[in-house]
Amino acid sequence: MGYPREGLSRKYLEDIAEPTTGEFVSLVAEKSKQQQVAIVVPIFEKYNHNVFNTAVIIDCGKVLGGYRKIHLFDALGYRESDLFCPGSNPALFKVGGMNFGVAICYDIRFPEMIKSEVMSGARAVLAPSAWLSGPLKEEQWQTLLMARAQENTSYVIGVGNANPAFVGRSIVVDPLGVKVLDLGSGNRIGFCEIDDTRVTEAREILPVLKQSSNSPNSCLQL
Repeated sequence: MGYPREGLSRKYLEDIAEPTTGEFVSLVAEKSKQQQVAIVVPIFEKYNHNVFNTAVIIDCGKVLGGYRKIHLFDALGYRESDLFCPGSNPALFKVGGMNFGVAICYDIRFPEMIKSEVMSGARAVLAPSAWLSGPLKEEQWQTLLMARAQENTSYVIGVGNANPAFVGRSIVVDPLGVKVLDLGSGNRIGFCEIDDTRVTEAREILPVLKQSSNSPNSCLQL
């Protein structure tokens, strides 16, 4: 999506936002049908006079639904909640027999959300993001993606906005936390094959998901 030089404003969002049944999503759905591919596309969604930061999931022309960003970026002097309404529910979808979860940008800082998607069946998590650039921000982005992958023995696919305001750096991390694709900065297209058997193997040799059920529910008060 585009990004105004002066940053986002409520007026800009109200002017550009549209429903998931709008013209933009319809055009993407048509391309998805023509190419027989699945597409996850972020939009500014207008719904009941509110605006959400939403990732729309489309499979071979069919709009499966959307995930509305739950964790709004109210940090480092920025208040995303002045612009967007928060979503309330994580989302899962299936493509090619594989279950995917979705997170948007700041969501990736919340391990409990990613864990809930994985425990509900996700084998990979897609994270479309506009990660603001700045000192050490690329390192934060990479570290968080790799941590979420390893602690959940799941693929994590971080897709970064390549606008100069953001770090870009689209990355695919395998279920053991190893980067298997790193596109660096700038506008680039990459391809990476993900293998569901790799998830199964990782969970057999590193059974953290099974062991998480043994985690204590409360701390001992000393």
